[in-house]
Amino acid sequence: MSKLTADFGVVAKNLNSKLPAVVPTRSPSLNWATGIGGFQPGKVAVLYGPESSGKSLLAMMAVADEQKKDKEAIFVWFDAEFSFNLPLFTKIGGDAERLIVRKTNDPLKIFDYIGGEMLEALQEGAPIRGIVIDSIKAIRYPKEANMKQTTDQKMGGTGASYLPSALKLIIPVIAEYNLLTFFIQQVTMEIDPMKALRNPYVITEGRALKHAADLMLEIVKLDTKNGIVESGETISGAAQQTGHKVRIKVKKNRLGAPARMAQFTYHYDNGIVDTATEIFELGKSLGVVFHPINPETGKVNAQMWAVGNHQPIRGEANMLAFVQGSKAIQEEIMQSCFAHKDAAVQTDADGMVVGDDALDDINIDLE
Repeated sequence: MSKLTADFGVVAKNLNSKLPAVVPTRSPSLNWATGIGGFQPGKVAVLYGPESSGKSLLAMMAVADEQKKDKEAIFVWFDAEFSFNLPLFTKIGGDAERLIVRKTNDPLKIFDYIGGEMLEALQEGAPIRGIVIDSIKAIRYPKEANMKQTTDQKMGGTGASYLPSALKLIIPVIAEYNLLTFFIQQVTMEIDPMKALRNPYVITEGRALKHAADLMLEIVKLDTKNGIVESGETISGAAQQTGHKVRIKVKKNRLGAPARMAQFTYHYDNGIVDTATEIFELGKSLGVVFHPINPETGKVNAQMWAVGNHQPIRGEANMLAFVQGSKAIQEEIMQSCFAHKDAAVQTDADGMVVGDDALDDINIDLE
């Protein structure tokens, strides 16, 4: 055994002990959906979805939270879209003095920099804790640079032949130095209506991202009536939109169970809100919050709600208020949800959780 591990071999039993602590998200249901309680440093998380869905925001919150925990942590943000939102980053608690923003869509200044200059800095002890590439689609690959400078070009897909070797260069760096890593990707819409029923989004850079990803999250902003948070009124007298709901589907997961779903409410001034309601809805979908059985009749009492060994409560609104009013109950529900991580959750043809009224009444309108 000593000879087999003399160079770079590691006894498999010791692999997990080498991974740093998971970085929790601010959404309880997303922590459950990942299967491990958040994002794992040293692994690649791909965040994809339509524009303005919350991909960059999710990465910003993770970076900000890790900066708060580690006072020396430095992150590098590759802003290939030239759109980094500094006021938003500071608003959600990020430290702008420990975030390096590299505005470039040149792949040599991104991938080669990570595998070259950044690697040297890490070897010298630089406290770089993570990287974000925003976005992969915005990178100007060599095939595009060598094209005739005209609008008569093939749009997208030029990264399919470039990304495989580029990712092979940087993934060992990410793994060796346990970098919290986010690859953000814009998508195009599937025009084939039959294919769109299964997957409405197309990633034009081929399968390299999917192969490299340890975690793939599909992030969608809910622009429906029930997906919009409103208060007050606009100049025309209509309600003022102050937030929206975000739905996340786990499309690939090497670290936990795949195909899970999360949903949270994002308020433009207060960040992620209504986490207690989020926990309540998650508990309902997994049967942690349930209708108890009437001991006299042996049948389910649809008017009563229960959680754990606590006294049943009449009415869903009263049960929600009970959960909202106690942090201890919320923690108990989350612990039970993680304990039921292998339990089968019934879904309909669209992948929605059956019996979850809060989710069933929301239909995504992608127009």
